[in-house]
Amino acid sequence: MTEHLSQATIVALALLAAAVISLTVTSCGGDEEPSTPGTIRSAAEPLEEIYLPPPPPPPGRAPDPPSAGNAVDDTLQLQLESILSAYDNEYQYGIITELASDRYQGRRTGSDGARAAAAFIAAEFGRLGLQPWSHVGLDSYYHHFSGGGLEDDNIIGVLPGSNPGGAIVILAAHYDHLGMDGQGNAYNGADDNAAGVATILEAAANLRSLGYRPADTIVFCAFSGEEQGQVGAGALGRLITDAGLAGRVEMINIDGIGATGGDYLGVWDEGSAAAAPLVATMSQAGSYLGTTVINEGTDIGSDAQPFAWEYGIPAITVDWDWGSNPSAYHPYYHTIHDDAGAIDRPTLARATRVILVGLWLRAYS
Repeated sequence: MTEHLSQATIVALALLAAAVISLTVTSCGGDEEPSTPGTIRSAAEPLEEIYLPPPPPPPGRAPDPPSAGNAVDDTLQLQLESILSAYDNEYQYGIITELASDRYQGRRTGSDGARAAAAFIAAEFGRLGLQPWSHVGLDSYYHHFSGGGLEDDNIIGVLPGSNPGGAIVILAAHYDHLGMDGQGNAYNGADDNAAGVATILEAAANLRSLGYRPADTIVFCAFSGEEQGQVGAGALGRLITDAGLAGRVEMINIDGIGATGGDYLGVWDEGSAAAAPLVATMSQAGSYLGTTVINEGTDIGSDAQPFAWEYGIPAITVDWDWGSNPSAYHPYYHTIHDDAGAIDRPTLARATRVILVGLWLRAYS
């Protein structure tokens, strides 16, 4: 069912991203050999065109799933089994390894390293056959923003739903990080948040490889500007609102699932009652998989907050066991030691499986 690209093609993708840096600066990677992402899947047949939807209906989003105690129907059961079987931890971890390599110089917002990371992500979106989000006025994967003295790009790709006037579910993660320290060491940000970006790419690759098309549109978004106050997320929230789509949009934001261990998926509802259906869906996904899901309330700062607080768009952030003991399970947070090798891959897989199931429960009908 799944085709794999050659290692030569993979290396070419990485070198293309690296070329964005080399146009203006000399690489800070020293003599280290470039890392190569894991096996990357080829896209399914091209998607049909997105059609402009009718005017937004009254507020209301993706249908609430059945309660966690109810069994899913047979069709949904088969779909979930296929999605879980198609989950590719090697591909996901390969993306983490790539984005958390020194070549991207810590991916600080507005830097050459961040632009190279954006190019890499956009190339993946293109290879997977995602579409630009034309309904908010974009004609490419790049959503350029400026504000607060920052200028950069969110990278956005769309898997259109079969119901063009239906709900819109955003699966998001920020790709920016802290840049370099004073000694020239990169804050590579594997846990924070290359793992999140790898998960949205894995979700897109998973659904495309299966040929699944949801009823509701899924938007895959890699934010920049999170580390500088969620600037990119705020800009997208404004764009969605100006396009008249805020009443149809909800967001699942991923930040901090590249843990070294832990026992549960944390869901942060940002203190908004409007996020309750999203929290319930993630709880149902956890129950389906036998994984504990805990509502943690309001977090210390994430890309869900501008959506919820400024624009009234239901949004949650999911992480892995941050609330109980972050120093134990995220010990390298905002340090130069946050590298791919520190991530516990079975833990990453547990978190990702809940996210994949939760995403499909929100969008499939």
